[in-house]
Amino acid sequence: MSKFLRGLNRRRFLQAAGLGAGAFFLPSLASSNDENMASARPRRIVFMMSELGWNPFEFRMKPPGAPDEVLHRSAYHPTYKDRPDELSWEIDLTRTAKEDYSFALEPLHEVREHALVLDGLGLLSIGLDGLGDAHARAWNHALSGFPAGEFITGQRALGGTASIDMRIARHLRAMDPNLTDLAAMHFYVNSAWWGGGVNTFHHYFYEEGPSGEIVKVPTESNPSRAFERLFPDGSLDTSSVSSAGRSKVLDALNSRYGAVFNNLSRDDREKLELHRQTIDDIQRRNAILENTVCAVPDMPVDPRDLDPDVAFEMNLESFFDLTSVAFSCDLTRVVCMQLSNAGGVRQSFYGAGDHDFHEWYSHGTNPPKRWRGVEGANVTEAEHNKFLDAAPVIANKNRYHVSQAVKLAKRLEAIPDGDGTLLDNTLIVLMDEISHGSHGHDQWPVVLIGGFGGAVRPGRYIRFPRTNPKPSFNGSGAFAGVPHSHLLVSICQAMGMPIDDLGVKSVYARHPGYAGQSVSLSGPLYALK
Repeated sequence: MSKFLRGLNRRRFLQAAGLGAGAFFLPSLASSNDENMASARPRRIVFMMSELGWNPFEFRMKPPGAPDEVLHRSAYHPTYKDRPDELSWEIDLTRTAKEDYSFALEPLHEVREHALVLDGLGLLSIGLDGLGDAHARAWNHALSGFPAGEFITGQRALGGTASIDMRIARHLRAMDPNLTDLAAMHFYVNSAWWGGGVNTFHHYFYEEGPSGEIVKVPTESNPSRAFERLFPDGSLDTSSVSSAGRSKVLDALNSRYGAVFNNLSRDDREKLELHRQTIDDIQRRNAILENTVCAVPDMPVDPRDLDPDVAFEMNLESFFDLTSVAFSCDLTRVVCMQLSNAGGVRQSFYGAGDHDFHEWYSHGTNPPKRWRGVEGANVTEAEHNKFLDAAPVIANKNRYHVSQAVKLAKRLEAIPDGDGTLLDNTLIVLMDEISHGSHGHDQWPVVLIGGFGGAVRPGRYIRFPRTNPKPSFNGSGAFAGVPHSHLLVSICQAMGMPIDDLGVKSVYARHPGYAGQSVSLSGPLYALK
């Protein structure tokens, strides 16, 4: 670390970095002589999950000087939809002028050296799944690449395996005994301190229960409760009587378990074991906090009486603050943020009118409806006019979510971590449940920001070919893009998991003329490095 940073007043530095008046001391700001700082820094990951799709026409970028035709051929154009599209390209984002970025991706220009955009993946694993509607299948597959386990209703289905956030957290805890139940944290961002839990209509996060059953992982919508979980009693005063007293109580509880465990039924043993694990986690969290130099940020402010759009951003800022300190203090390695579009949140900001956001704007941005008047399009004037009204709103939504991922990235970039920054060792993954609002599963965009400890090579936009025979999922034409399962495998491998697939090795084409052809879902995504 430079002499300038070592000598800079910590509070002034963090305020300048945009961390607010509640500045907190981070262990990565300690002297570079600290032996711990010389060791390799852990990798962290943030999953930012949005909903209701992209506007592909405002997302996609073309190589400098290329004709618009290269964009049309991969965007549901009636001339090209049934042809394999072998065309792929890579754009150097670091040398691309801001005005040459697409509308939705333009905010990435601020962090262009850290950005990696993936265009043309497909949720091909959905081809193995017949449970739930197109939204439900996308929620379940985005972070698992695995078929659902059972129906919830005619629209929704329960995930069939643990999502990779929890698989990563479980692996990291097995490898590092200092990690606790905070290894993964799950936030639900809306305009109030309610919602989340396990009752959200859209749900991405699953884990194995004590008997191997698949259960939803609760999300937290209240930043103050997340704060209290990270910082019990709102204090890290290691000399306090309450801290020592709490540890004694926990020790006493733990010592009593052995006396009763053998006398319990199997179900009661499982419940007691879960309680024991919770007590162990609290003990280890106390030990970590008592031996760290992290100080407590300000308690989040409840924005319930404010304008919903303002309240949404305040809550998001609070979760960004908590993520930053939890990463730097190594309390957390995995953070998941589910960004709500429900109940009017952000919709006026996006430019939406009085129509139902889901039905009119999301469904209205159906890419083939752009092509009225083109041979083979079969688009009515009403459908085309609906597209023209809806598409800019969804583009604004996409741009806003990209801008928020950039805001978090800049915050992490301002915090030193070993010889680099938190952003150098973190990967922010911005995904949506579907590729476009008319339930698309193919041509699925993903925005990545961060160095991920060298596991990715950022500064690029990658357009993948569309040459795989299409499985049974929502995609246009006879062919589909590169399986998104490869990306999930790459992420798991980068976090140290010795896997080559997520339990699903292949999917079969269902389109007439290609039925029965196998598409591999195993292995990593070749283009990340």
